[in-house]
Amino acid sequence: MRAALLGIVSLAVAAGHSSPAAQAAEALHSAELSFGVFALGAQGLDIVLRLERENGTLQVDTAMRTTGPLNLLMKFESKTLVAAQVHDHGLQPIHYLMESDGRWSKRSIRMTWGPDGLPQAVVQPSPEDEEHDREPVPDALKYNTLDPITAVATRALRGSSEPPCHGSDPVFDGRRRYNLHYRPVGPEELKPHNRSAYAGPAFRCMTWLEPVAGYTRSWLAENRDAEQRMTHIWLARPPGTAVWLPVQIESSFALGSSTGYIAGARLNGRDWLEPLGVIRAEMPQNIVP
Repeated sequence: MRAALLGIVSLAVAAGHSSPAAQAAEALHSAELSFGVFALGAQGLDIVLRLERENGTLQVDTAMRTTGPLNLLMKFESKTLVAAQVHDHGLQPIHYLMESDGRWSKRSIRMTWGPDGLPQAVVQPSPEDEEHDREPVPDALKYNTLDPITAVATRALRGSSEPPCHGSDPVFDGRRRYNLHYRPVGPEELKPHNRSAYAGPAFRCMTWLEPVAGYTRSWLAENRDAEQRMTHIWLARPPGTAVWLPVQIESSFALGSSTGYIAGARLNGRDWLEPLGVIRAEMPQNIVP
């Protein structure tokens, strides 16, 4: 399910910039997106994402929270705040702040980037204290990597006339170093669904994670097929804009599969997709850079 969450959040952020060729369409300065993720026949997660772009800076706040039966089994909440400078050649991350609190673990990660492109991370609890069989990520593998959200936002700077479904990106999340690979599948038509606020034309992409460093030996032993677990993401282009937004996502995990549906979208202060219902996740309030 981790890959599904990453795909929803990161591809939503990728809508934050439009290419020069698409400047005739309305630029995206603000967005609020909500998603519901379903697994094993019930909704398991609420996700809310807010994006603001002002004075050359992109800021993204996200909140995730378990709901329904999953909340009873493994209650979990996560809040993230990301900021990056927008340049002609892409995005330069400023900071990445993440706090999560679950039934079995609690974690915070704070990252900043120096002028040399090397991220500095403070992780609590530290990877060494938490899991003794985890090998640290060497600095040589951290240079010019991005956090999980900014990595895919940078892809949008390559142009938005086509969906951002090609190539790969190096990512460091404060504990682990991995590559995210993307491959286009093609256009499809999404039928109306009572769990989704969107129906209509979409473009289907595939993404998968390639572990590089910072993983525990036990995780690698238990997830030998991680690279073969594809996540499928359907992107749609709101009328009058030059952006692509995720509207549906399917991913597999150890116990089965999960499907995420967009539950509402507000762009530049106007509703694109009216919300299906109340989203219970709360936005970050106490995370301070």
